[in-house]
Amino acid sequence: MDCYKCIRNCPSKAIKITEQKASIIDELCIYCGRCVSVCPANAKQIRDGLSRVKQLINSGATTVASVAPSFRAEFSHFSDEEFITQLTKLGFNYISETALGAQIVSGHTEQFLKARNKGIYISSACPGVVELIKKYYPQYIVNITPFLSPMLAHAKSLKKELNKEAKVVFIGPCIAKKAEADNWPSLVDTAITFDELKTWMNEPGTNNSNHSEDVEFFPFKANSGNIYPIEGGMINTFSSNNNLLKLSFAGIDEVKGVLNRLDTIQHDGPVFLELLLCEGGCVNGPGCNSENNPVQNKIQILNSKSNKPEVPFKELALLNIECDYFGYTPIKQPEYKHEAIQEALSNIGKTSPKDELNCGSCGYNTCREFAIATLSGMAEPNMCVSHLKKIAYNQASILLKKIPSGVVLVDQQLKIIEINQSCINMLGHQPWHKDEASNNILNKHINELGYFTEHFTTAIHTGKEYNQLPIVQNGKSFQLSIFNIQKYKLVAGIIQNFESKEFKSDIIEKRTRVVIKKNMETAQKIAALLGENASFTDSLLNSILTDYSEEKADNNAPNASTHA
Repeated sequence: MDCYKCIRNCPSKAIKITEQKASIIDELCIYCGRCVSVCPANAKQIRDGLSRVKQLINSGATTVASVAPSFRAEFSHFSDEEFITQLTKLGFNYISETALGAQIVSGHTEQFLKARNKGIYISSACPGVVELIKKYYPQYIVNITPFLSPMLAHAKSLKKELNKEAKVVFIGPCIAKKAEADNWPSLVDTAITFDELKTWMNEPGTNNSNHSEDVEFFPFKANSGNIYPIEGGMINTFSSNNNLLKLSFAGIDEVKGVLNRLDTIQHDGPVFLELLLCEGGCVNGPGCNSENNPVQNKIQILNSKSNKPEVPFKELALLNIECDYFGYTPIKQPEYKHEAIQEALSNIGKTSPKDELNCGSCGYNTCREFAIATLSGMAEPNMCVSHLKKIAYNQASILLKKIPSGVVLVDQQLKIIEINQSCINMLGHQPWHKDEASNNILNKHINELGYFTEHFTTAIHTGKEYNQLPIVQNGKSFQLSIFNIQKYKLVAGIIQNFESKEFKSDIIEKRTRVVIKKNMETAQKIAALLGENASFTDSLLNSILTDYSEEKADNNAPNASTHA
């Protein structure tokens, strides 16, 4: 819908526009969910996993819900027991906390770091960060700690505790978990978001009669892993290690800033970086309610960690969760010759560096970046609004010169912001009879036109419109129509000379009124993107004059009625 907000907010520019339609390129996507969160038209949707979950439950297989620890913020109106009851009513045989997997990962990671004297290490907990590194920073794959994520570690422990045939369903705030589940089908059978779970809970007939009466988390309740969803949660599960520097960064921009300068970090000992793709942590994931109180979210998460002794790590350490993140093909950015880029820039009207506005209306950070996107087939030239504005302006200027009727636009300060040569000629102002005449009167008060001052003043101040009003001024007979483009702010005057052989009393009137209504919405979009009323005027005039030219062509056709 010409807003390109998804592209502007996509950190990997993984959205392709073809024929004015957007599609996400999976190979480029890091599953951050920003496009879903920012799209005003709801054109981006998270893949639905409910049908798959229901199929697993209805198959009669043993099903386990692995629930992300941020559920206490998202479902704060439920106690733990009430939440477990709600899930068992949906048909799950066991309800378990993913936070247990987080505790396993913390234990293994801490033991791993204790054996390191120096180096930079990145947490494997956030699948979005791992995806970002694999695709765009492959040189730092070696820095990722060699362990499964909490979701995968938890799923592996559940399969070991129950049996390999048990079906594990992850429920959380994260879109990237869906992709991670796809990559590890032997551990996680499917993943759904909290929003999907709420939809499911609200469906009629969801009370499954086969549910268990057990209202305890399986196999036991988590503790320190519950604080993983907030920024710094993981590093706060570590015990004291004076030699280890622990830092946390959350949010795509912060994470990219860290990775862009990772090779410049200087520190004598080991550095552990907890990187999270969502600002503030998983409690702000794209699969949960964005209107929740962020302060209350953190309070809920912090209160879920108790001072009770948890299961010693040595009892969990027997589970092998080692893995590596090699073997993935990184994204290769296309390379184009300077001449090709310059030609692409020229195609969007950027013939010199001063033309490169870098306004970002297309969704890309710079005109050069956008030009490269057009070369790679990810973008279309008509996404450049400033380029479209120039085209519209040029077309309007040409048609304004040819149209026999006078056209003048006046703003709320009664200044002329557009006028054609026909208008100037029919009013008979000798000093203006030059090629650049229209430029000489732009931005001047309507008084200087010498005609119709009171009518334009009334139209602006009262919103009144004039329709085919006969007027005699300065010994000349005219027909004047004034239409509101933006009431009290911008009006268009159509002036015709009764004495002209080309006078047609109805064509401009009726066609202009229709065209204004049809093009108001499009013109407003362009005006909003550019922040200029001028663009509104250009688009409107272009439409009016194009429509008039088509009407005139019809009238001149051999079979056209002489009274058309």
